[in-house]
Amino acid sequence: MQGKEKIGIVLATYNPQLVYFQKQIQSIQNQTWHNWVCHIVDDCSQLLYQAEIQKNIENDSRFIYHFHSNNLKPYYNFERGLQYCVEDSTITAIAFSDQDDIWQAEKLEILITKLRSERLLLVHSDLELIDSHDRTINPSTWDFEGRNPEKATVELLLLRNVFTGCSLLFCTSLLPYILPFPQQNQIVWYHDLWVALVAIQKGEIGHIRQSLVRYRIHSYNTVGVKQNVGKLYVELMTWVSQKFRITGKSYLIHRNLSKAFYNRFQHELGLSWYDPFDDQRLDFGLGILKLCYLSWLNRYGSEGIALRIWILKVLFDIKKIKLSDLFFNR
Repeated sequence: MQGKEKIGIVLATYNPQLVYFQKQIQSIQNQTWHNWVCHIVDDCSQLLYQAEIQKNIENDSRFIYHFHSNNLKPYYNFERGLQYCVEDSTITAIAFSDQDDIWQAEKLEILITKLRSERLLLVHSDLELIDSHDRTINPSTWDFEGRNPEKATVELLLLRNVFTGCSLLFCTSLLPYILPFPQQNQIVWYHDLWVALVAIQKGEIGHIRQSLVRYRIHSYNTVGVKQNVGKLYVELMTWVSQKFRITGKSYLIHRNLSKAFYNRFQHELGLSWYDPFDDQRLDFGLGILKLCYLSWLNRYGSEGIALRIWILKVLFDIKKIKLSDLFFNR
């Protein structure tokens, strides 16, 4: 298989910590799978960082640098990077890369081998957590966060993301369904969740319980990790720490993501987002209690999130009813 498949890597950059960036570039160059091209998609970094990025890749033609004068933030910057892969018909699989991690040398080879041998649309791996000095915090992100990705379904994935972008490899055949990314006024979900949702809707996905990425946690992270996230007691402790404040924002986030998914796959699902009598809707109504049970039964770890969203859904509907009464009784 080696040499027959070309992997496209989308590496998003923005004013990277240069020491971390150099290590990431070296780890990509050290891959045992040599047939790849890496599109470095820069999101309007300062001139100093632009120069250093180009300096680090100038002797390897497999790196292609794209500078952009408008800052779109990571979600849309990764989407921008996927467009470069669309333009290269020789690319058959795509990986995402952050600017500050370290890849294990066999990462791409293990992922592409499983992807093809099991005829999957997407595959992902566990990650080792490291600090700013490359010291191991935890050998398994999946264990640390209490992830059980083998149990993921569309409905459970809409509740809680168990896929990390830099650990993914997916087929280019998914791109027509992935692109364009759903529009967001404020970025509240990320590229990896959207790609995983599309993949799980369209076919089989694979999971590798081996840490193929050294995932760096530091003060500049856009997205971090949280121990046992989604568990009931963690959600309760978080609520207490916020002095029982309720905003409804998390319900709206999940509802809008669900709506975006519906709109993209409405014909396949045979459902309508706007049909209030459709009990199969994914808008986190009463059916979320069923998801709470399924999460607990499958040890998916999102029971706390499910209950939080359900409570917010109830409060949100009550608020709408009150506003409606005020309007019609004026």
